[in-house]
Amino acid sequence: MTKHRARRRADAQQVLDEFVDWLLRERSVQANTASVYADRIVGFVGWLPAPVEESLSALTPTKVLEWVNLEAKQPRKPSTLRKQLVMLRSFLGFCHRTGRIDTDFSAVVPHAAGWRLSSIPDPVPEGTIQAVLDSLDERSPKGLRDRAVLLLLTGLGLRSGEIAGLRLSDIGWRAGTLRVTGKGDRVDELPLPEEVGRALEEYVLHGRGGRIDSDRVFMTMFEPLRPLTADGVAKIVRMACARAGVTEFGPHRLRHTFATGTLAAGATLQEVQALLRHAQLRTTAIYTKVDRARLTQLAPTWPAAAESGWKR
Repeated sequence: MTKHRARRRADAQQVLDEFVDWLLRERSVQANTASVYADRIVGFVGWLPAPVEESLSALTPTKVLEWVNLEAKQPRKPSTLRKQLVMLRSFLGFCHRTGRIDTDFSAVVPHAAGWRLSSIPDPVPEGTIQAVLDSLDERSPKGLRDRAVLLLLTGLGLRSGEIAGLRLSDIGWRAGTLRVTGKGDRVDELPLPEEVGRALEEYVLHGRGGRIDSDRVFMTMFEPLRPLTADGVAKIVRMACARAGVTEFGPHRLRHTFATGTLAAGATLQEVQALLRHAQLRTTAIYTKVDRARLTQLAPTWPAAAESGWKR
């Protein structure tokens, strides 16, 4: 890396670090959320000509929209672009409030088109999940950790950030419960399935190590040992997919799998809402579309439907 590139990278990183600090201090967001915001802004900050501070002070609405148009042309889901633009608005608000730009350009950023509950969740096939679990080396500390993480995703439908934020005191060993801090610092006490509880116990007793100066449950495997992040949880899933030789998927798809599987097993929509800790029932309702979609595919081949001239 040349000195110029190194200087440019340090210049951009300083702005991003201050953005994270501002989110933590002024917006009271969780550390994992602040990190996600910063990660989504890296592309915009890196796109600006160096030095970044001068580019920000000279920023115009036209320049902002130029970057938005470039992002909109990228092959990505509408929901991903929508999140990207939300982060950009927040960053531009931060730049205005910290005196980097004279005008708040956050209102310039358009809203990405998208319709709530328009997509259909795509659960991971049961055999694929088992193949991923079978790929782990449960004789190693890393294998014990990764198994516990994967079972929290598949057996409780936790989010990556919720897993990363778990503390030892959150595990109710005697009661068989798990305290989870979710979005908006919402705290819920969830029942701990036996298989998930056993995996946690094996990791804490035999995989985590005894001399760790942190009460976080999940830690990195190499020195210096640090608490696992939400990105670290995602990496565990990706690497497990690679070892098992299956098509890569992310942690949130396992949350979808947990939800659709629980509904298929006979749980009510309200029960799944409680387990997923959704604030609104309509958010949970997206999972009812999975079976309807399958029925739509099966109906034309059903003899009774064919005889009656059923059409989609």
